[in-house]
Amino acid sequence: MNSVAQKKVKIFFCIPNLSAGGAERVMVFLAKNLSSKLFTVKLIVVGFEKDSVYSTAGIDVCYLNETKVRKAFFKIFRILKEYEPDILFGTLAHINQLVGLLSYLFPRLVCVTRETYVLSEDRKTELKKPYFKRVKNRFITKLANNRINYIICQSNDMQNDILQTGISDSKKLKVLNNPVSNEIQVKKVQLLESPIKFITVGRLTKQKGHDRILRCLSKITFDFTYTIIGDGPKKKNLLDLAKNLGISDKIIHIPFTDKVYEQLYKHHIYLQGSYYEGFPNALLESLGSGTPAIVFEAPGGINEIMSNDSNGFIVENEHEFIKKINYVKDNLSEFSPSKVSKIVREKFGSDIVIRQYEDFFNQIVT
Repeated sequence: MNSVAQKKVKIFFCIPNLSAGGAERVMVFLAKNLSSKLFTVKLIVVGFEKDSVYSTAGIDVCYLNETKVRKAFFKIFRILKEYEPDILFGTLAHINQLVGLLSYLFPRLVCVTRETYVLSEDRKTELKKPYFKRVKNRFITKLANNRINYIICQSNDMQNDILQTGISDSKKLKVLNNPVSNEIQVKKVQLLESPIKFITVGRLTKQKGHDRILRCLSKITFDFTYTIIGDGPKKKNLLDLAKNLGISDKIIHIPFTDKVYEQLYKHHIYLQGSYYEGFPNALLESLGSGTPAIVFEAPGGINEIMSNDSNGFIVENEHEFIKKINYVKDNLSEFSPSKVSKIVREKFGSDIVIRQYEDFFNQIVT
């Protein structure tokens, strides 16, 4: 019996660069793992190949070698005109604006963007910018959003926030979580030796709340080390704060490593101080490896990831943070790696998330 072969869906992913970050990691994951039988994928990177920290082996990648997203407009236009993709998928704010604006020129193109922040929190930061710049950005964002067909939200928190801010209606919104990579192995046993080793992975910005973690650690009485992986504008401030708090000798700072998973395996407890999040990849990876976490309550899907007593704790303030640090330290044997990793793997395993994305992409082009 003859059967008509299903036409592949042609998807072009677009991102500013492939430097270290959660959004970059997710885009590479999608480009690598979507079924080659169902999809033809191209990854468009505005920046330079030399800045990439992720392996793109097996991905059709086009580096535009531009320093600014706005400078890439005509290059991306020519690529879209030549290859005529079915879906254009962008992530991160400036790219999302560009994707929306470009889509006006290609009426049959399905335009998808992925948000990385809780927008109401991000807008508080935007208020510090000059008035004209804020008005201009709001106008461009609204113009782009009018053409965007679907917005991917990483968490229910993010979806609810977008609805409350009135940026988009529910018909455009789709919740698709970030995955726990298949590359992450569950460590065989929970570490119990001293000193207690804490770890945090993330960009050194005010949003990430490293400062309140340092203040808490300065008040604990047992021996510890604290590894901070990441770089950013608050690096000097944080190292100075650690010195002023008298704990600089306990801090290990690693600006970047491509062996994050190996670092997570070696540590006892993951700490997160963020004031708000998107859907924190580093927290997912820590729990996926079997390393329990203590995190401050914050918008951005943390309550969808954490399960108190099973894989760690969500706390409301610094006093409670210190209290839970002491509790987990004294009861590490209760947080077996298999128990810690089970929840996130069952909800956010790579195979589960990639299947959800594939179903979504097929649905929006039929």
